[in-house]
Amino acid sequence: MSNGLKKKTVTIESGRDKGKTFLITEMPAIQADEWAHELFYHAATAGMDLKNVNVMNLDTKSMAGMIEIGAAIGSILGRIKPEESRRLKFELLDKCVQIVPKGGQERMCIWDQEIQDMQNFTFLAAQVIGLHLDFLKQGETSN
Repeated sequence: MSNGLKKKTVTIESGRDKGKTFLITEMPAIQADEWAHELFYHAATAGMDLKNVNVMNLDTKSMAGMIEIGAAIGSILGRIKPEESRRLKFELLDKCVQIVPKGGQERMCIWDQEIQDMQNFTFLAAQVIGLHLDFLKQGETSN
């Protein structure tokens, strides 16, 4: 991935995947924007009311709306058609998560072979979303 993208390493702490390490890399801006647009399109076609989810109040420079968006993503994925939810979740994982084998170079993860505990798909997706929204921590402390 390109230089300048945020990255972090996470290690699974328990269960059958304990000790497995993953490199989480921020999605390039245009890809992240396209993914978010598709997610919200599916939410709207599923009849979800998103009018109270505000991206950002430009007058006050408040980032509270981004917190709402972060919280809404899981709800949206749970309410849209299962095939779309799964596709969007794994698109996010495929674009942003690589496994780091012990003593090896990071590489694409073979999900159905390398993840044994199903909650780790959601854990890793949450890590990706958190990386994309981590600027909120900075915004909150500067006020």
